[in-house]
Amino acid sequence: MRSVLFLAAAAACTVAYHPVFFMHGIGGDSDDFYYLYRWINETHPGTPMYPISMFQGAPMSWLPLHYQVEKISAHIRAVVAAGAPGEFDNGYHLLCHSQGGLICRALVEEMDDHNVHTIISMAGPQLGVYGNSFFDFEKIPLFENLTCKDIWHVAYTPEAQLTLSVANMWNDPKHNETYYQQNVFLPHINGLDSDAARLKANFLRLQKAVFVVGEFEGAEGGYDGGIQPWQSGVFGFFDSSGGTYDVTHHAVWRNDSFGLRTLNETGRLVLGSYPGVRHDAWILDKKTFMTYTLPYLV
Repeated sequence: MRSVLFLAAAAACTVAYHPVFFMHGIGGDSDDFYYLYRWINETHPGTPMYPISMFQGAPMSWLPLHYQVEKISAHIRAVVAAGAPGEFDNGYHLLCHSQGGLICRALVEEMDDHNVHTIISMAGPQLGVYGNSFFDFEKIPLFENLTCKDIWHVAYTPEAQLTLSVANMWNDPKHNETYYQQNVFLPHINGLDSDAARLKANFLRLQKAVFVVGEFEGAEGGYDGGIQPWQSGVFGFFDSSGGTYDVTHHAVWRNDSFGLRTLNETGRLVLGSYPGVRHDAWILDKKTFMTYTLPYLV
């Protein structure tokens, strides 16, 4: 009888970790989470983990973001439906890197039936991208004969918006009016159109939202090695004069357009920028992961 009671007590004390879905960034694939998979297994053994093997590499990861969100949402629904009894009853986490961080936020807002417990965006361009360093790094064929200051002429056309993720992420601070009128993705998921109430309700079902990024003051126009400006990872961005602003100066905060400020007021939001953490360190450096990411995978 004593041994039976001991086993029952041990079972009661066993930590059941939430399942984790991984989403890679632009040009990446599910193998990007090789080390994270190992480190989670070491520290949270038994965690169900599901790398999303979709839209991998170039040119698949360049496909438009609304299309990726739609297909990945369907994939998650299928995985949850096929899960072991009770596996997803208490929700699941989204652990997402770079472009994947933006995709995952959009997914949370668009999925009326999601059961996401925590979203973790690692260096995700939440307010988009802009700048020479990002432009030179990505080498997108459609833009190869353009300068950074001219990309908006192409990026904000219907053709580019319906075919290319970078066009969806391009946020030219010197052409805000055109951006708001013709970018079909970012203004929408930022709650700046007529669908805002639904997106906000879905976002507010989260138990926690974590947005982390490396901080590089004065370096390469705010470039972290993958996104520019780095401030976009925590909802800051360039202003029209070339300076930067933080989240509190944007409509997503002032108007609480999709629920970001409400999450903060209820203790469910983490916005963290950490000096010197390069873009790929979030998926390659164990100390970075253990310090800034793992604590939220509970």
